[in-house]
Amino acid sequence: MLPFESPPATPIARAAPAGRGLGCWPALLPAVALALDAAWPLPSPTSGPGLLWLDLAAVVCLAWAIAGRGRARRTEWNTPVDGPVLAGMVLAVLHVVRMGGDLEPVQWLRQITASGVCFYSLSARLRREPRAPDAIWPAFALVVLALSVFVLAAATHGAPALQQAIRGVDERWVSRSGLAKALLLGTILCAGRAAESGARALWRVTALVGAVAFVLCTFVGGSGLGIASLASLDEPFYFGTSVVAMLFLASLARMAWALSRDRADEAWRWRAAAVAFPVIAALLIFGGTTGGEGLRTIAGLAGAAVVASRIAPRAARVAPATVPAAAPAAAPAQRAEQPPRTAEPPASAAA
Repeated sequence: MLPFESPPATPIARAAPAGRGLGCWPALLPAVALALDAAWPLPSPTSGPGLLWLDLAAVVCLAWAIAGRGRARRTEWNTPVDGPVLAGMVLAVLHVVRMGGDLEPVQWLRQITASGVCFYSLSARLRREPRAPDAIWPAFALVVLALSVFVLAAATHGAPALQQAIRGVDERWVSRSGLAKALLLGTILCAGRAAESGARALWRVTALVGAVAFVLCTFVGGSGLGIASLASLDEPFYFGTSVVAMLFLASLARMAWALSRDRADEAWRWRAAAVAFPVIAALLIFGGTTGGEGLRTIAGLAGAAVVASRIAPRAARVAPATVPAAAPAAAPAQRAEQPPRTAEPPASAAA
């Protein structure tokens, strides 16, 4: 099957209500873990990397996908981007070996693994759910609101306090200007959701707050982008990682754009996703592989939404019940003009 070839849609009768209400709380766990790792990380040992909230979220998402009545089947774990994902994992492992187990490559490998587990778990479990996008999109709003509150709270103490907060997040996420990059991506995705007809005002407020927080982070801490990053393409690891990431993001962007035509009611959110993936590519090219936990987690969630929605059946619209129309009553004037009926004589009298 070609990477962009859509398999037959799952019959609507098989759809499970996993994306409704609290039924898809695991989709929110990576977003919660991302915010906790930024502001309230778990205690780390004196030597070696400590446990991340994202690690715990990945374990719970995997358990949710393989257990329960609506668990994913063995044949539902494949995706059109398995090749780039596997190549990226191999490159990350080789980088750890080459660097002799340095802390930074090990943290990158852990982030890639955890976000990859969330990506596969959510895309496998939700691909039979007609409302798969509605199950994952609130996670982007949660990321934007949590990080924006963190940024605005730090900004109330002045620019030095905000700079210190940005540096602290970069240390915990192993990133460079990771807070601004995560806010940019989350704001784009929330703005697409806010542009849909019938969207609640909370989506517009979320996109506006995220944009303000992103501008503050960029103004105070910089964007982490520069032409000098292009010189890193001479390094084999960086070049290979960039090629694999471009293939992965190009596939997702193309699928998202196709979904904007196939699912017309959700067109704006898929257009936003089709824009977000090239933005991630630009951040990688001009900012290096330093997006950190924020960039990788949001990319994994958006990828899961795209993969699950391209296979999920369309939600059936409930048509109003049709009531057979009663025969219209005769108008009073018409009833007056009709001659009165005379009782027919019985058959014995006629004889």
